[in-house]
Amino acid sequence: MSTEPNSAALAAILDAVTLAQGQLDAVARSSARIEATQRDILARLDTIDAGQAAVTDLVPVLEMILARSIEDRELTRAQLATVAAVAGFAHAAATGSAAPLPTDVADDPLLEQFALLQPADQRSSERSLADWRRAVARVASSELLALLDRQRRPSPTDTPVTRVLRYRLAAISRAELEGRGVALPAPPSTTFAQDMSPSAKRARSAELGELWRAGESPALFAEPELAGAIDLFTDAERRGSELGEDRLSADLADLHRAIGDRLTAGERPSIESDRPTNRGTDRAQRATAVRPDPSR
Repeated sequence: MSTEPNSAALAAILDAVTLAQGQLDAVARSSARIEATQRDILARLDTIDAGQAAVTDLVPVLEMILARSIEDRELTRAQLATVAAVAGFAHAAATGSAAPLPTDVADDPLLEQFALLQPADQRSSERSLADWRRAVARVASSELLALLDRQRRPSPTDTPVTRVLRYRLAAISRAELEGRGVALPAPPSTTFAQDMSPSAKRARSAELGELWRAGESPALFAEPELAGAIDLFTDAERRGSELGEDRLSADLADLHRAIGDRLTAGERPSIESDRPTNRGTDRAQRATAVRPDPSR
């Protein structure tokens, strides 16, 4: 690769592949041990006297071992598919055709450490990443440290898309702080929330609704779970540019209020989720498109 950032990205990907291969080897060894144990039990059964065999019911044990062996093989196959995909993208990047990993690959637990330590993407034109790259330069180090902590904290309402975006945004924050010479705390050990209870999800949704209602701020653009809502609001603002200023302001105020309600209710509005109804410039259409169903 021709540039230092790309070289760092490739090195990180290859490190992740090496780690994944090590985990696959461990799974393969475990599977081999299970199969060896199964063969040993079968050999011992052959030596059991016919009179003892009636009281020595090892069939359930054998079935359990066989099921575990099959599960391990399926897991190994899935993990090998992930490794192959990562290797393919690493090869493409090495030959000058860099592209982000597909969400389902990037969100694979095998790549969890890569997600936490990945280099910052300084080139992507994706709106959320581009906006955050511009914003971090204007954020004080103490505030940015707090935002990085929030970005790296797993959310109980994350989807694969927001989880991948979360750690891409965090990489930008980390790179900015490192460039300022700020000492960083150790990254978390996982990208997946441990508490997935309904109460944890409600609390998280309430937090996001409050952050949205607070208006534009670095924290707003730092939050991956609000990226879809920002895109939706920006799109409505752009499409309503031909309306009068008073009409547009009223429409956007309605939209902003309704998005906050939906976030608190547990929804994550976005252009994609609202595509069938989020068209036109009529105020009633806008309000209907973003207000939650009161019967829910």
